[in-house]
Order: sequence, then C-alpha cells, then structure tokens
Amino acid sequence: MRKYRLFISGVQKELKAERRAIKDYVLGDVLLAEYFDVFLFEDYPAKSKAAEKAYLEEVQASDIYIGLWGKKYGAAAATGMAPTEREFREAKMTHKTILIYLKGPEDQPGREEDVRKLIGEIKDSRHGYSYKCFANTPDLTRQVYASLIDFLKEQGIVGRGAFDGSVCPGAKISDIDEAKVTWFLERAREA
Repeated sequence: MRKYRLFISGVQKELKAERRAIKDYVLGDVLLAEYFDVFLFEDYPAKSKAAEKAYLEEVQASDIYIGLWGKKYGAAAATGMAPTEREFREAKMTHKTILIYLKGPEDQPGREEDVRKLIGEIKDSRHGYSYKCFANTPDLTRQVYASLIDFLKEQGIVGRGAFDGSVCPGAKISDIDEAKVTWFLERAREA
C-alpha cells in the first residue's frame, strides 16, 4: 500500500510545538498513520549538503505541503526568501497538494509584512488556496485531520461505499475471467 508523504513547513522557532504536534498526531492516529509519513526538517539527520537543497528535495519528494504561518517570516536566505516561502513556492511549482493554516486570525496584530504578502497571495480567489485559521494546537490538529480525511476521500481510499459499487482504478476488461462469469451466471439462474 502506498503511503503519502507530508511536508510540514513553518518557522521552526515560532511554530516548533505546532509542527511537532501535527507529526505526533498523524503518526499516533491509527487511520492516518496507515496512509501518511511525515517529514519535519528538525528530525532530518546531519548530511553533507546545503540545508536549502535538502529541504527543497524533501518538498519535491512529498505529496502534500502543510504550511503553518504565524507572525514571523523567518530569516531570508541569499535568495531573499525565507525557507518557509521557498518551500511554499517549490510546492506550488511542483503541483503538490497545498494546505495552509494561519495561527490566529487573518489580520493578526504583529504579523510581519512578508507574511501578510503571502496571505494576500493565497487569498487570490483565482490563483490562491483556501486556508484555515487556528487558535491553538488542538484546533490545528482537528483541522489537519479533517483535511487529510478529505484528501483520502478524494483519492478514493476512504468513504468508498459498498464493495460491489466501488471502482477499481486501473482495471481492464481483460481482467475479467470469462469462465468465472459463466459459472456465476449458471448458479444465479439455478437459484
């Protein structure tokens, strides 16, 4: 069975507890742990490669980008962008499923200008993304759970309905065994 990979992004110092809470929640939930693996950069082992290259490769290898945005933008690298924005842009460019969660209300006092610009970008009704605001960690994990269940439903993994009414992706007409169909029809007529 295929596991989907989640990449959790957010300013590490500001959102450390929330980042860890999502990973622990997903891996601690029986259903979610069966279908998802979680990447947190702080759990990444020491490697002989630049941090930016490492985290962008991990975004590319992931299926879902979870962006946690708070008040802080983070330290801008030589590119002029903080890691959180670079990760978001990479997820967008590589067509990942993008889930954004804002800590506090959208107009949270004290939010840095670069974060406000990102929020403005995702609010664009034609090119942006829907997002959710969260008040605390339990609220965040509840919302992430709902989003991941919706993702599994969209993939046809949960909420499929009755077995004989479900679709088998990849099935071909040549997969049908004519002898078994004949046997079944004969038994059905007899009954």
